[in-house]
Amino acid sequence: MALLSIITPNWLVRMTKGLSSSQKSRRDHYRSQISDLRSLLWMLHDHNTRYIRCPQSPQASKARKEIAEFCDQLLIECNNPQRPLFRVLKSRMEQVLSSLPNQSKAGWYAIHHRASDHLIYIIDEVTRSYLAEGTMDATYEEYQAFWQTWIDTKEAQLRYEQAVMRLAEGKTAAWQSVNLQSRILQKRMHQLSLMSSGDATLAFDRVDNRFDSVIRSTEEEIPASSLIKISQDLSVILLHLFDRELIVRTADNEPVKAKEDFKALPMKAS
Repeated sequence: MALLSIITPNWLVRMTKGLSSSQKSRRDHYRSQISDLRSLLWMLHDHNTRYIRCPQSPQASKARKEIAEFCDQLLIECNNPQRPLFRVLKSRMEQVLSSLPNQSKAGWYAIHHRASDHLIYIIDEVTRSYLAEGTMDATYEEYQAFWQTWIDTKEAQLRYEQAVMRLAEGKTAAWQSVNLQSRILQKRMHQLSLMSSGDATLAFDRVDNRFDSVIRSTEEEIPASSLIKISQDLSVILLHLFDRELIVRTADNEPVKAKEDFKALPMKAS
């Protein structure tokens, strides 16, 4: 080892150290960015659940202002190659926040849903950049496996919600579609639960039991509002799972704590 140090040119040693320092700097930047984006995702979620009954209240307006300012700060702090990504995020959030106060309940949920999805895809892109700067290919592959299973579950959830909306509109064969999409969503949930912690599995089981009730029921036995409530509760679980995965992948062996424990999630029977 001493001989290797002697024969290694100084310029190569300096270059290697420089590359290592630059890589660490990029990882630290991405890691901090992921933490900020996670905070923004929870801010959006809290606004969605807390102010739907009072969208024009001073507290709701203050929350929207804080979200807008947070997006401004993210744009300021991002590196140059990321500017188009965060400029679009800022523009999209401005449109969302300005349109929310006058929305119906259905419109409120739909707009929040689209905004959250847009933000989640940005978080995924930054997370991949962070992992790509690392040296452990297995970590990237594990995240990719989680992401694919998680996003498949989200897509199945969307198809379930679309079936419920058709049921609420009185469309022909809508209940059969709800039943089918419930089964598909259950399958996706089971796949995702195999990659989750014990607390998450418990939360999944509670929602899973409610889907069992849907599958066993007949048309008009369960109102559309209760069917949507099941999906809303599942959304919270999926959000916690995604958040926890980000914490695990960006921990760098530092002690971290998830925003909230799954056991605290409210699960009401349908």
